[in-house]
Amino acid sequence: MVGVDSERAQWIALRRAGLGSESFRSLIAYFGSIGEAWEAPAGAAREAGLRAQYVRGFERARREFAPEQEIEALEAHGVRTLTWEDEAYPSLLEEIPQSPPVLFVRGSAGPQFEQSLAVVGTRRVTAYGREVCEQFCGAVARAGVAIVSGLARGIDSIAHRVAVDEGTPTVAVLAGGIDGIYPRENAGLAERVMAHGCVISEYPPGVKTRSDYFPRRNRIISGLARATLVIEAGMTSGALHTAHHALEQNREVLAAPGSVFSQQSAGTNRLIRESAAKLVGSAEELCEELNLLSLGTQLALGRAQPAGGEAVAQESAAPAVATSPEEGRVLRWLEEGPLHVDEVARRAEMPIHEVTGALLTLELRGLVRQQEPLTYLRTSGAGR
Repeated sequence: MVGVDSERAQWIALRRAGLGSESFRSLIAYFGSIGEAWEAPAGAAREAGLRAQYVRGFERARREFAPEQEIEALEAHGVRTLTWEDEAYPSLLEEIPQSPPVLFVRGSAGPQFEQSLAVVGTRRVTAYGREVCEQFCGAVARAGVAIVSGLARGIDSIAHRVAVDEGTPTVAVLAGGIDGIYPRENAGLAERVMAHGCVISEYPPGVKTRSDYFPRRNRIISGLARATLVIEAGMTSGALHTAHHALEQNREVLAAPGSVFSQQSAGTNRLIRESAAKLVGSAEELCEELNLLSLGTQLALGRAQPAGGEAVAQESAAPAVATSPEEGRVLRWLEEGPLHVDEVARRAEMPIHEVTGALLTLELRGLVRQQEPLTYLRTSGAGR
């Protein structure tokens, strides 16, 4: 068939047959290339050192698969493939043990970026975790850093949304076939991710998401990034698996500390306590750890002046404060966490109409936001 990269098709066929990085490396070491291995006599894969189940998979691929048709089907669904032989294969990922021999990619860019940060955490995110994720991811996204995560509920979804809202590339790594979005509720988010970056998988179309694929997926999340940031991870969280992969890959692990009373932060705090992760207590500290404090980043954080010494007029450069006693009382009661308007009125001993009026003004000024209907959270822009 004219124009088809036959050897690429052979890589895809062998990957679909279940061969992984160890088998691919053995075939390349013995034969010199996948193309030469594909053309070798029957039984030659055994001589290359493949285990029996992979020898059977190799022979089945050569006997049953139609690689050219596979390429056509992938192209029809907008799926690109990257192998170890491609210059566009992420160089950071190629460095790790068990790097995927084939990546399946959907989207407008990537997955290779000069600056990238993996962001992982709990699916059951708290108001605190949401605020930290939005602040931290917003800062690095505005600095041009691509955000890598796993498209799961909670921290993953927030990280991806912040990136696309900032117009910054983001990469979502799947734990199943490239044609299957999990959870399904994130299908719309996946479309936005693909418009600003890409969705990738080591699995071809048709492979169902499985629980045992998630730990393997996590090594790719950390492998694509120069550092991994953990926000709210419980003691059994998959985010800890990603952090451990990052440590094994000699990548930096950073963690946002959480409340000692919060189970969602128990794993994160343990990483810090055991010196497995470096504590980052603010978006500024995160940018410093990633060496991102360029002039543009400092301006975004309110720390620098442009050339010529003219001050930058930014409301965010100085803490915003209440402008009336009512606003001050409302803000004070929101310091410890989100509250329903009825609870604010009860604690502040204020009429409900005064509370709702103050909250409306504060929300317009960006000092509070609704976490859910009639429940408000104080934002970082509100001075203490």
